[in-house]
Formats: sequence, C-alpha cells, structure tokens
Amino acid sequence: MTPRRRAGFTLIELLTVIAIIGILSAALFPAIRGVRKKAQQSSATTAFTQWAGGITRYKQVYGFYPNIGTASYDSSKDSLHLLEDPAVNLNFVKAMSGRLPTGTALPPADRKSLNKTGEEFCSFGKDDFEDPANLTDTSLLVDRFGNRNIRVIFDTDNNTNIRNIVVPKGKDSMPEDIRAIAETSGIPARVIIFTTDLLDDFSNAETSVDPSDYAQVLAIQ
Repeated sequence: MTPRRRAGFTLIELLTVIAIIGILSAALFPAIRGVRKKAQQSSATTAFTQWAGGITRYKQVYGFYPNIGTASYDSSKDSLHLLEDPAVNLNFVKAMSGRLPTGTALPPADRKSLNKTGEEFCSFGKDDFEDPANLTDTSLLVDRFGNRNIRVIFDTDNNTNIRNIVVPKGKDSMPEDIRAIAETSGIPARVIIFTTDLLDDFSNAETSVDPSDYAQVLAIQ
C-alpha cells in the first residue's frame, strides 16, 4: 500500500516562508514610506501654492500685504512671519479666508483690520489645521507632515526681490532654492512660504517619527 502523504508544511518550509516575507518586507517598507512622503510633500506644496496665490490676490485687491504680524510693516524691508505664533496664525487665516478657522464670519473689528470686504482669497480645509477632529477658532495651521513652523515672507518693500531675511535655524535650514533670500542679492519673488525638514523644527511632532519622514515644502510666487 502506498503511504498517505501528510498534508501541511514542515517546520523548515514555514521558517523559509517567514524568512522570505521578512526579506520582502524589509525591501518594500522603505519604498512605500518614500512614496507616502512624496505624496504628502506634493499635497503640502499644492496647499502652500494656493495660500501664496491668495496672498497675491489680496495684494491686488487691497494694494498691500495683509498685516498679520504684531507690529506695522516697515516698508523699507521685506517681512517674515512665523505661523507657529498663535496670533500671527489666526490673523493669517482671518485675512486669507475672511473667516475664523471654524468657518464663523469675522467680527467687524477683524474685518476692518484684516479683510474689509470679508472676501475669501483662499480656503482652508480641516486637513490644513492641527488636530482637525477638534477644530476651534484658535486652531493652528500645519503642513501635511504636522509641522506648524511655517514661514511666510512678503515683499513688503515692493521691489519684487526678497532679500536680507533672517530665519530661525539659520540659512542652512531653508530649501536650497531660496537660500539667497538671506543674502543682499536675494531672489526675484513677491511671496514665499516654506517649512524645513529639520527634526527640531517640528516642535509639535511625535518623537517616534523618523526625521527622514519629513520634507522641505516650498511655494514661491
């Protein structure tokens, strides 16, 4: 009588399959993470480009850039704004959208100082804010990597050239394409929005996230 063949895998066969799966996973996970990172970067760049376009339209309508800082502009030099500052962040949202982060219409005082007609120069979705599930009228804008340290620069002196800008973390923290803004030569631009990929510039990020998961994001007009 022919002996019946036992169904199933042997221990060696199972270990071999597990080893192969482990090798494939080690090779595929970095590639998947890279694709995800590029998708996030593309989405963040698109959002920043829309914001920059809104700023440009604001300037065309009102004749000046939105005064989102805590002091009046010095028209003899360009201006840098840090959106991690809650007051600056909220002013930016009000000026650009004509509304509060939750969509509430601006009170008269804010319309008078930031957006007189209440026009929507760009819209902000929930994904543009930190903790979108708990959106409030003080919620902060973030990029697609969760970084709230967004730099917004205006050509406040109106010479179509941004220069002599000093940014947190120094010149090396900026995308290479715009590092000349720290020099006297500058670069031809009217609006620049960017974040960096320095780990310590993501002060609100989870410490478990690897620095390679971040990316510089840049929009320039």
